[in-house]
Amino acid sequence: MPDLSFVLPLFLQSGLLPFAVALALLLVLRQPDRREWGVTFALAAGFLASYFTVFHAQWSFIPKTALDWLPWIAVFGSAGAVAAQQLCQMRMFMRLALALSSAALVVWPALGSLGAQQAALLIAVSGLLVTVAWTGLAHASERRPTAAPLLMVVAGGAALTLMLDASAAVGQLSGALAAALAACVAFNLPRVRQVFSASATGTAVLLLGMLLLTAYVYAAFSLTYVTLLISGLLADPLVAAIHRLRRRNGGAASWVAVTVLAAMPVMVVIAQAVKVAQESGGY
Repeated sequence: MPDLSFVLPLFLQSGLLPFAVALALLLVLRQPDRREWGVTFALAAGFLASYFTVFHAQWSFIPKTALDWLPWIAVFGSAGAVAAQQLCQMRMFMRLALALSSAALVVWPALGSLGAQQAALLIAVSGLLVTVAWTGLAHASERRPTAAPLLMVVAGGAALTLMLDASAAVGQLSGALAAALAACVAFNLPRVRQVFSASATGTAVLLLGMLLLTAYVYAAFSLTYVTLLISGLLADPLVAAIHRLRRRNGGAASWVAVTVLAAMPVMVVIAQAVKVAQESGGY
């Protein structure tokens, strides 16, 4: 029988706390003139509240490990995402710069073990993937309410898989991101009160990408799992393409279809992680 004594603190620190902080700030910052940065700030604040509750004793103001860099990535990444949204001609360049610099900060502590060539390749591939996902989902968020539930499902699936198979610490942070995204979804039910902005989408994609990169580099998180989780992000463009071919407006059914499609590869990853844990006697 597994020990479940950790479940309550886990729920409070990585579920209830980020959800409550993000939801409270969404209520305070719901004015139309704060549309672009209000949701972004609420999302980042929910993530940071969980981070410092879980890691306050281990966190170093002068970063020494990849996890130490995550609060700085959340702060400057969210600020940069808002700034990038205001710079039409430089938007793509700034997104790429934020993604590459964040990936470099995560990979840098492992430079000695990885080697310069492999580290550079990881930084380049991660930065490009984050930029592509950021751009695609940010573009979609301006037209469809699908980005928040889609990212919530993928981040939540990553959290469960990480806690089962790789790193409980990174899994908790991914769960905190999913909880903050859940607050954004809940805040807009049954009607949209605050649009999930393009910069909020970028912040969520950046944090999720850096969490998966951290798990891959430092916790031997399976590349297959990472690939399947990332493939969940393709649900939105796939559904949008189907609607265009059929010349229909997806409406409410669109975000339901996106969420269900995104959940499919996520469930495969979770099921595989559970199977591996059972075979190793850890679950």
